[in-house]
Amino acid sequence: MENIYMITLYGFVVGMAGTGLGGIISLFVKNTDRTLSFLLGLTGGFMLFIVTFHLLPESFILGGLVTAIIGIILGILLVIFVERNINNIIDNPYMKTSLLLGISIAVHNFPEGLALGSSFLTLSNLGPVLSLAMLLHNIPEGLSMAIPLKVNKMKPWNIVLYTILTGIPTGIGAFIGAYIGMISNIFISLCLSFAGGTMLYIICDEIIPNAKTLHKGRASSIGIVLGFVIGIVLYF
Repeated sequence: MENIYMITLYGFVVGMAGTGLGGIISLFVKNTDRTLSFLLGLTGGFMLFIVTFHLLPESFILGGLVTAIIGIILGILLVIFVERNINNIIDNPYMKTSLLLGISIAVHNFPEGLALGSSFLTLSNLGPVLSLAMLLHNIPEGLSMAIPLKVNKMKPWNIVLYTILTGIPTGIGAFIGAYIGMISNIFISLCLSFAGGTMLYIICDEIIPNAKTLHKGRASSIGIVLGFVIGIVLYF
């Protein structure tokens, strides 16, 4: 049981420190429309890479095509449901984008936590290695969520706090992964495709249109392409 608590602590540190560091980095970004438009595009491109080369392929491998498509549809339906309910509360499009992106990142972090918790049960040193990889991977995700908040001129420490909170599901997932052991592949596949569906919808419906609205030039388009390429460089 003591090992489970230690693994859970690893999960919380990896998730919250990673996304929190992304939030801190965002504080040093110049607050101009062109720069923020570029960074929103960068966010969209990077998240598009994660969906295309990370979440959905892993989901297809683990659970098959039908499971992955069901997860994608459920993820999109969740975002539409949340959108309809927050439109009456939040008028600012950048706040809405950040909230929706935060939800999708949190959903994405849960199956990552499951994988992390399970990895510590193997005979190899996969757990610590995977922890470091996930921490580094979470930094740009925290930055992705923080940029729309920065566009909305939110207080710096609130930005950091909100990005830290999105890392909590990693710790929860790590606890469940360590406690139960090897979780069902179908369940993990569904979680991954669910997160992929939410992200895909938010990228197309919120991030890219908002980046273009913020600045009419090419900054956001260049950011999208560059974000996608950065994803390739970081993961391959």
